Amino acid sequence: MRKMTTKNILLLALFAAISIILSRFLSFYLPIVAVNTVRISLGNIPIILAGLILGPIGGLATGAIADVVGATMFSPLGYFPGFTLSAALVGFLPGMLKSVFNNTDRFSNVLAIVFITELITSIGLNTLWLSIMMNVNYFVLMLPRAGITLIMTFIYAWIIYILLKRLKRVIGQ
Repeated sequence: MRKMTTKNILLLALFAAISIILSRFLSFYLPIVAVNTVRISLGNIPIILAGLILGPIGGLATGAIADVVGATMFSPLGYFPGFTLSAALVGFLPGMLKSVFNNTDRFSNVLAIVFITELITSIGLNTLWLSIMMNVNYFVLMLPRAGITLIMTFIYAWIIYILLKRLKRVIGQ
């Protein structure tokens, strides 16, 4: 995280709260193999933004806080620590990848950051956690989840690209 200032702590809390609202109240599930295994949500967007703006540690904290609070208060499935790891990585990876891609003013760089993050977390880890929880074969879940995640990756990247440009002006980066 950049400096631990009041402004940065406030941003972290706001990003976590927005993620909880988008993930828990403004989302829906698509059933695959007769179980709800794909959640369509914009909840990762504030966590990725936190990673890009507050750095890898700020993004990690935002993702972990959003998942723990959201799951313990609102999840019908209950809390599962694997999803907290995934949510923390959703914030951590963009913060780390930002230094590799240098310029987040280019859409292609934002798309690459979001793609790598979603590949590792949504397609890789979250599919593993769901296969463990639901006792369903990993590859049966992965194929449909991968297709939907790839579509969502372009939507996430486009929204993040637009919001990041505006947020940089507003918060002074």
